[in-house]
Amino acid sequence: MSTLQLDRLAPAHVMPAHGEVLVLEDSVPLALRREILGLVRRPIWAYGWKSVKDHDRYGFWHAHFAGGGEDDQLSCEPALAANVQAQPIHRLWRLLASGILEGHVPVRVYANGHTYGVEGYIHTDSEEEDAFTTIYYAHAAWDANWAGETVFFPQGGGAGKAVLPEPGRVIVFRGATPHVARSASRECPELRVSVVIKTRLARPGDQ
Repeated sequence: MSTLQLDRLAPAHVMPAHGEVLVLEDSVPLALRREILGLVRRPIWAYGWKSVKDHDRYGFWHAHFAGGGEDDQLSCEPALAANVQAQPIHRLWRLLASGILEGHVPVRVYANGHTYGVEGYIHTDSEEEDAFTTIYYAHAAWDANWAGETVFFPQGGGAGKAVLPEPGRVIVFRGATPHVARSASRECPELRVSVVIKTRLARPGDQ
């Protein structure tokens, strides 16, 4: 399990291989970060979402912005663009689509929220070869003592890799990579917010 770290939006060909996590710092302008923070601090949340409904025992906070079910591979960009409430998220998508996610099609966009005691479960997002997940950490502040890491696990066992949810950080990984959002610690006063953009590579026939 390895981590690739970049300090700006990367060109489209820099995609993580299986088992890798791409970490981007300072890639989202401060003004857009503030807009997204304002959105996720509004009462947009519903409690009880589960990554794997038939397996997970406990849920977490969730806000849906665009896209269909897990098997829906149609572009959700028109729906995201039409979602008046989610315009900051649409601007985030357009920013990423002009750089690291160039040539990708968004199929589902949402946000997850975790607080102390709200656990995640190890899961994968997709088994498709061309499926990717991008996470933007939208909370205002984070401290290493607050825990809440996103942990990635190599297929077949071995040492995992933890990424701290630093505000403004963007991570990209393949949907088939097993991962989990760990609970924030008792010390944490923040809602841990991850904006999730699930994509696939563009295919012949896409509009």
